[in-house]
Amino acid sequence: MKRVVLLLLLLVSPAFALKSAWTQLDVNGDGKAEHLIVANLADIAFNEKGQIVGWYVKMYKGMSFKGRYDRAPNLVKAGLPLPGTVVGFTPTKSDFGRDGKFYTATFSDGVTTVRYRIDPRRYTLEFEYDSPQPATLLWTGINRTNQPVTKILLAGSDKPLPAGSGKAVYAAIQSKANKGYAFVIRAAKPFDAKLVPGAGGATISVSLPAGKYDLGIYGGLNELVRFHVEGLQDLPGLFQANIWGKLSLGLLYLMELAYKYTHNWGLAILLLTIFVRLLLWPLMQQQFKSMAEMNKIKPLMDEINKKYKDDPEKKNEAVMNLYREHNINPASGCLPMLIQLPILFMMWRVIANYEFDQGFLWLPDLSLPDPYYILPVLYVLVMLAQTMLMSRGNKDALRQGVMMNLIFIFLVLKFPAGVTLYWVFSTFIGLFQQWSINKQLGDTAGAQG
Repeated sequence: MKRVVLLLLLLVSPAFALKSAWTQLDVNGDGKAEHLIVANLADIAFNEKGQIVGWYVKMYKGMSFKGRYDRAPNLVKAGLPLPGTVVGFTPTKSDFGRDGKFYTATFSDGVTTVRYRIDPRRYTLEFEYDSPQPATLLWTGINRTNQPVTKILLAGSDKPLPAGSGKAVYAAIQSKANKGYAFVIRAAKPFDAKLVPGAGGATISVSLPAGKYDLGIYGGLNELVRFHVEGLQDLPGLFQANIWGKLSLGLLYLMELAYKYTHNWGLAILLLTIFVRLLLWPLMQQQFKSMAEMNKIKPLMDEINKKYKDDPEKKNEAVMNLYREHNINPASGCLPMLIQLPILFMMWRVIANYEFDQGFLWLPDLSLPDPYYILPVLYVLVMLAQTMLMSRGNKDALRQGVMMNLIFIFLVLKFPAGVTLYWVFSTFIGLFQQWSINKQLGDTAGAQG
């Protein structure tokens, strides 16, 4: 019983929004407490020297590592200089605070100042160097593969190189070509940089000029939608989208277009849901009609199964004759269902990796699970209603549908609220479509048994 309760707590725990804050914790086991910013997408740990000793990327927004950073995905590569190392810089004081929505980490030796500005809703942090002396910044990592994908795009070129030096538009270390994690450094204009690959990681050396100088450093998912949010998508050669990525961008652009007219992300998701369902309407019409007709002939199917229970060959022949007599193709309902799954997956990727700056109705953040569990309850209600409507008269189909939907409940508890909103509204539209088909076909025979 205790294990069941613990499992349920673990399943529902992500539904509580995580509050960003500075804390102190020994994350790397060196016996010294580091300064740790706990944020929505990644937790980043600094030492007193202004170096980053841990960059822990989260599998889903708002999750808590509960202090177990030894098991968390860490982009800091052991054996290389710590990312954030400014050669020759030894700060004598540090400060960790907040500036509006940003969390700040400031290090100074009285002459040179290094400052980080961290947006808890972004993977990108801003690095600021302010000194009368030039210096070199070392940025390393990726620690997620034996041989990372390294890229440096030099000014005047449209194709990145796996290594090199010069005026760079960006320098990147990626664990894999189109998935995994990534570090990306860029600036407002081309900057002097050198990229050196290494086993399991890489080093990017950036020449910092005297005066004030800014860099943007991305450390997070190597994912197309997230690159779009962070303003990295248009960098040549950084990410090569496949067909699913291009379709996901299409859904993303439609959602952003809907937002331009509604000025509300919740309404934009609802409009996108309507658009997707209209596209699928003819296919879903075929599927729902096939299922309704199958339910209507169930009493006849039961008679065939009973009559030929000991003769499979004659039973199959009688079933096929029954299908032909009623003009039913039993496979016609499968294709629409198969098409829905990749669309749901793409919607999940788009909404889960997007960043919304507002809530909707009772939802404080569409990027995080519903903290009040209203959407999961609505999901259960509409899915049960649809299952009962689709399997009327077929008790086996009803039981199978209920069991399948109960399994999805645990996923819904972790889904971003925007994904669940799409799923619930899409299912509600399907419920209306199924009801209208049943009414047109006069589902009286299906009510027997």
